[in-house]
Amino acid sequence: MDRAKVFVTQEVTTANYGPAEQWGDVTFLSVSEVSHVPNSLHNAKLVHTIRERLREFRADLDYVAPSGSPVITGLVFAILRERTSRFNILKWNARDGAYSCIKIDIMGEGRVY
Repeated sequence: MDRAKVFVTQEVTTANYGPAEQWGDVTFLSVSEVSHVPNSLHNAKLVHTIRERLREFRADLDYVAPSGSPVITGLVFAILRERTSRFNILKWNARDGAYSCIKIDIMGEGRVY
């Protein structure tokens, strides 16, 4: 059986992603931030890179771990929504130093599955 993957929205150099490895193989989707420059080639490349890395995403098996910029996280979910309405989201709990999983179907009125 294939091992799950954890798609981290943006790598933050000061974060420890070791606890995410308990959920699957970690794949980083971005290291950079979006540009505020209109018609930015950087933004086009950033979205393209995120799309390419998400090609392997399997909604029934894999996880999204929001990290870093909320703008990048929003882009990741917008891109994934083109393919699925179900998400396994890893939520970080700093107090416990661990992730917990929230499984949600946004088309099922926010129903947790």
